[in-house]
Amino acid sequence: MLQDPSESLTSKPVLCASDIRPLEAVILYDALLPNAESRLMEALHEIHPEESSFTNTFRAARYALVEVGLCASDLVWRRAIREYAANRNDDDDPNFEIVNKIRDLVKNWVFAMPNLNLSSRGFNVTPKFVQLIHVLKSCGAYGDKFRGIVLVQQSEVATIMVDIMKTMIDELAFVRPYALTSELLVTDGHEQLELLDNFANGKFNLLILIKNLEDIDLPRANVFIRYNLFESQLSYAFACARTMVPDGHLVHMVEKGNDLHRRILQEYSGAAVDDKWIEVVLQGGNSSIPSCPLKETGNPYRSDEETVSRPEISIGDSVNGGRLFEDDALLAVFRIATSLQRSITTPSLHPLFVVHPIPIPSMGGVQQFVCTVTLPPGLPLQTIQGPPRLTSTHARRSGAYQFCLQLFELSGLDYRLIHTPRRSDENAYANPSLLKSDLVSGNSCYMRKRPDFWVNSLQNSKERLFPVVVSVGNPEGPSEPYAPIIILTRQPLPHLEPFKLFFYGVFATAKNARGPAVIFDGERLKDLHSYTLRICRTIANKAFVCSLEKMAYFIAPLLPSQAKDVSWSNLIDLHDVIDWQAVARANSNYITRFSSDSLRDPSEFEDAVVQDRSVEFTRRCYVVRLRPDLSPMSKPLDSPREMEYANILEYCKARRKGFQSLQDNSQPLIEVSKAATVLNRLNPVHKPLIETNKTGPKYLIPELCGKCTIPASIYRTALLLPSITRRIDDFLIVKELNAQFFANMILEHHLLSAVFAPSATFETDYERLELLGDSFLKYFSSVYVFVFNPALSEGALHKARQHIISNKVLTQCALSIGLPSYIQGKTFSYKLWQPPNFTVQDLSLQHLGRSNDLTSSSGNGEMAIDTMTQAPVNDINASTMHSTSQSKMKHKAPDDNITQWLGDKTIADVAEAIIGAAYLSGGRDVALRVIKALRLPVANVEQWEDFRRKALAPPSNVTPRLRGGTLSAVEGIIGASFKYPHLLSQALTHGSIHGYENTCYERLEFLGDAVLDFLVVRHVFNRDDHMSPGAMTLLKSAMVSNSALAAVCVRTGLHAYLLYESYALGNSIQSYAEQLETRRQEEHQKAVRDGRPPGQYWLDMEPPKILSDVVESIIGALYISDGFTSDGVELMFKTILEPFYDQHVTIKTLSHHPTKILFEIMQTQGCQQFSIEKEKLGETGGTRCDVIVHDIILASATESTGYIAGRMASTAALDALEGDPSFMAHNCSCRNNRTQIGKKDYKNRLEKMLADLEEGQNATTEEDHNDAMEVN
Repeated sequence: MLQDPSESLTSKPVLCASDIRPLEAVILYDALLPNAESRLMEALHEIHPEESSFTNTFRAARYALVEVGLCASDLVWRRAIREYAANRNDDDDPNFEIVNKIRDLVKNWVFAMPNLNLSSRGFNVTPKFVQLIHVLKSCGAYGDKFRGIVLVQQSEVATIMVDIMKTMIDELAFVRPYALTSELLVTDGHEQLELLDNFANGKFNLLILIKNLEDIDLPRANVFIRYNLFESQLSYAFACARTMVPDGHLVHMVEKGNDLHRRILQEYSGAAVDDKWIEVVLQGGNSSIPSCPLKETGNPYRSDEETVSRPEISIGDSVNGGRLFEDDALLAVFRIATSLQRSITTPSLHPLFVVHPIPIPSMGGVQQFVCTVTLPPGLPLQTIQGPPRLTSTHARRSGAYQFCLQLFELSGLDYRLIHTPRRSDENAYANPSLLKSDLVSGNSCYMRKRPDFWVNSLQNSKERLFPVVVSVGNPEGPSEPYAPIIILTRQPLPHLEPFKLFFYGVFATAKNARGPAVIFDGERLKDLHSYTLRICRTIANKAFVCSLEKMAYFIAPLLPSQAKDVSWSNLIDLHDVIDWQAVARANSNYITRFSSDSLRDPSEFEDAVVQDRSVEFTRRCYVVRLRPDLSPMSKPLDSPREMEYANILEYCKARRKGFQSLQDNSQPLIEVSKAATVLNRLNPVHKPLIETNKTGPKYLIPELCGKCTIPASIYRTALLLPSITRRIDDFLIVKELNAQFFANMILEHHLLSAVFAPSATFETDYERLELLGDSFLKYFSSVYVFVFNPALSEGALHKARQHIISNKVLTQCALSIGLPSYIQGKTFSYKLWQPPNFTVQDLSLQHLGRSNDLTSSSGNGEMAIDTMTQAPVNDINASTMHSTSQSKMKHKAPDDNITQWLGDKTIADVAEAIIGAAYLSGGRDVALRVIKALRLPVANVEQWEDFRRKALAPPSNVTPRLRGGTLSAVEGIIGASFKYPHLLSQALTHGSIHGYENTCYERLEFLGDAVLDFLVVRHVFNRDDHMSPGAMTLLKSAMVSNSALAAVCVRTGLHAYLLYESYALGNSIQSYAEQLETRRQEEHQKAVRDGRPPGQYWLDMEPPKILSDVVESIIGALYISDGFTSDGVELMFKTILEPFYDQHVTIKTLSHHPTKILFEIMQTQGCQQFSIEKEKLGETGGTRCDVIVHDIILASATESTGYIAGRMASTAALDALEGDPSFMAHNCSCRNNRTQIGKKDYKNRLEKMLADLEEGQNATTEEDHNDAMEVN
């Protein structure tokens, strides 16, 4: 209930006061009409339209215009010019002439005084300010005891308010205002004490306080006015704490009809805030943190320009480019503490902030304070003491900031605690330019988003690095170990969930452990830089170069002794766990030569990679073992490569250019296996590379080989780096998207799935979420058009809904926020992998050392070839690109890596999937917020509660009366009660009754259809949590079909309570009900006999449409009766619909023939390599049917006839798919094929398949050996 703004403040509160809360009131003010600039601003823009001088003043004048009015906007300039004249320095401003013109214009301007008369032509303030003055005038009853505080957002507004109030002697004679805008009130103890004294003795009795200073220690006030509303429960708690006096009042100023203000008031004040938080604020944080929630957005409520221009030290967030200052840290620590306190079973009783004075060292010393910050357990840091400060407020802020800073250094500060700056609409990603379009396919080419993290991180410290240890276990068995490696970034990576990397038939989980920051000296940084280049050049076989200053991350090996335990605690001193000897070996050269003394030492060949060519970029082999039983004079029978030669030595003489002889003809051989190359390990169905006819080596002569300076265990893991870093980029992009547009409301694993198209062939994609989001959007938009169009018919409502849910609208809205850049629509191009800022060196002018001979250096057993002569790394080379020949062959590759083609349908699907992800993350209200963030055309609604407030209930005076007992009977059937029985009457009344307006019935049916559709999709989504989208669609269609709903209506007995005046309709309903019951009994008897669940017995019967319509209209009526909440319809769904669906509508019972259902699932999956193969097993062996998908037998069955075997095999295949929902994702890659089978071809092949099976039913004696029915 909102208080009339004309009433006196002290007359009637909105909320009752408690022992810890003041009386609260809401003051309404009229919305500000679109206001043109003042005449002064127009004149200023004529002089200086670019606003490059007096930029802050132009911005402040616009703030003042919106918050206070035209008068305030002009007065901002008067104050600014006075301050400029007092601190004038013409030499500092290049626009000297423009500045002089502006100064002269403002100096000679005739300023109007504030006019609060709304009916006057000279009215020059806002309605909001007028109401503020009315509230203050009503406070005159307090007399000399009046003390008030007005909370505003901007310091410019506070200052100009005071200037205006001082001129209003007649209206506010008793008010003595003062603007609290100076940071000295935080840092200077004398300044703070003087303020307290002046407020206590009445020199100032009204303080205009800015949001940034609301935590300073202030005396209590009679009245606290929140001129601006903030999405912060802590801000509300501060306001309550400031008015804890007898007859204290807290006033909220709210714009009339503003749904956003209403939502903020509802979620961030009053009953939404627990009393314990007010107690915490009252005690200055010197108390334990309550376990109750604290809702905060983290918004510091300052402009991005202010953030950028602030000179003080801050903590930078490289994910989104935000900054956390000292005055933001207090809120951040509160949020951290709340999260920790709610996550532990035994709440911590330690006070959060304890401020205590430092003993004054001498008589002339200054009193200082320190703050001890103690958080609940759960982080690597729990307690710190901040630096000494002159005020307790500053001590708390500094302690909180130091805590955040140290947590940041430990890689433990959540990036979401730092507010994300708004991205300008001029940003390339906010309005992505359309690179090109294909009119035939309808697809368009868009730029792909790159993470801002790597760019932002380069702006920070050069010596301090943050480690992340990545480990993948041993996916290919203990004989092929994968060693953990360290990725060192310039800024801490945010928390990354473990993810899967796929090998042939198995997957590995890539885990990561973050560690604290480490300082490296210049020499160590150079070592890491060279080692990273070595790793990247080796695995990619490309001449990568990058200067140290531009390298976004570094790679380092762990000591073998540390490889088994990569927990956070082991990363405290990273210097001691890096294998610096391995780094030095790799940096010295890319290969070393086996010395004559080591040719027979097995340890020399352990964990080794070798190559039989001296060039840097070549094929490599893993060493399997040393073979003392073989020598170069041997001819192994298991090595086809040398079969035409007398022995391996003769093969080398014939095939190696310039080869003459060996120093040791009796040396043992090395048994090797081909080393893998970089592959896409993110694709579950990535197939092994097809081996060429060229036979690779199985045995090599050590003397002719070079040993790679990277061990095999590191080499294997390094080969995964392209996939690992790509996945890290995916996580970073999703975090950016979530923070930039959705205020981190969506759970990241859901959002990650939502932005991946099936064509990207990653582990998850958007299809299931798109189905859920599509149904929710239909549900929401149906409610929306129903509420805001109370007179439209059903047909008109359908058209109105299309303006919200059509793919065209979704695509346009997605384009308006730049969503296509964040969509992942392409398979990972691992061959084009290139770390940030790396380039490929031009080697065309350099000698590559193509000789096959390995010459030793001066007695040290190492190769003479030095990579630094082959690939020198310096600033010049860092910018060198491909050679001319390379660029001619691969000139399209870079474009392919940073652009992608997307269809409008894909973009619309992703938008719907994001809505689905939002619903899973936080229910309907979060989904609603995301719909608005996507800029869909849904004005005048901010929360679901708005529908109830704004809806007009269908009238009761045109509704026929229900028959006696109908209400109680129907409520008993559906398990829910109607608050407004006339709505049930409208739902049950058919248009055949004379004089009844059918529009209400149709509208209820329209609403109920959308609500039911969503409930069904959500039910299938949750019940079969890994079911393919195709199967989900089939189930949903079967559940909401007219025939299924009609069967529900009859089975539950709802049809007996319909109101109609048509004899023919009554006969039709009765006849259908009797036939349906007969079908039901027959189906149940067959199901018992066949040992299967009962199926859809209502198929092949045409029901009267009124039976399905009435189920939907009852749902719509119940939904409206419950105030547009789903409580009642949820009960109805669980009572009658869910049991019916679970019994009769499952994958196994979806159709009379399971082969058809299996075929439809394969069609929706896009699978083209699916077949059912039939084989006759002798005279009495029956027939065997195999369901084969991509050469894998999914299911088999053997029965007396091919028809029965086909049914049983198809049923078993459906069971298999239900038990292993990821089977198709891991084995079918048909979606990537450019040629897709059309629906007509699918239908023809299905008909042939069924005909072949039925042929076996009709002619069981016919010879039919190995008869295959394929779809490939």
